[in-house]
Amino acid sequence: MQGHDGVADPVDPRLAVDQTFQFGRFWYYRDDDRWEWSDQLARLHGYESAESVVPTSDLLLRHKHPDDKDRVADLIDRVRRAGEPFSSQHRIIDTRGAVIPVIVIADVLQHPDGRRQGTFGFYVAASHSGTAAGGSAVVPSGRAHMDIDEMVRRRSTIERVKGALMLVYRLDAQQAFDLLVWRSQESNTKLYSLAAAIESRFVDVDMPSRARTSLDRVVLSAHEHVRRDRSEHA
Repeated sequence: MQGHDGVADPVDPRLAVDQTFQFGRFWYYRDDDRWEWSDQLARLHGYESAESVVPTSDLLLRHKHPDDKDRVADLIDRVRRAGEPFSSQHRIIDTRGAVIPVIVIADVLQHPDGRRQGTFGFYVAASHSGTAAGGSAVVPSGRAHMDIDEMVRRRSTIERVKGALMLVYRLDAQQAFDLLVWRSQESNTKLYSLAAAIESRFVDVDMPSRARTSLDRVVLSAHEHVRRDRSEHA
């Protein structure tokens, strides 16, 4: 893997990004009720290119898994009415009938005058390559002279961000690492720099009260699971 400063980044080959890890961008313009797909997103849905398909809200829903369709329909309706930012995990069905789990992350597309023009974002097809070596990411060292303390610090940052992605998007460790690496490559930003920037904005993430309550419950009851496991293996 080549670092963005032109210096090779040594990465454990077991943790290389899954080559089947697919992604694609989309844009939605509220005034025209118009969707646009990148070529990658069209191919993810089974089409040859963005020019070979005209994406519409109805087409989007036809590609959703039946068990996810109602939930996604509500989401699309909110996007069309208010241009809200959102994230979603659901399954799509491509033109060949293959079921593909995806993560969709979107933000507000603003007009130069400040009003909400629509929504833009990207799909990421969840990888099923499995987690190697417990899923721990080996952080690229960047330059040969980087000292051990710096490597450990960078690794810790990436691991914390990876953990946040695993929690929020319900990914395994390898999928979370793949997502970070893809964003690093797609945005031409070094992996550690991107992870540090994401971590610095954790305070900006609005955690719904229901999610906090669920995590509270886990934190307060986790010891019971530890005791139960000990008794079962005694």
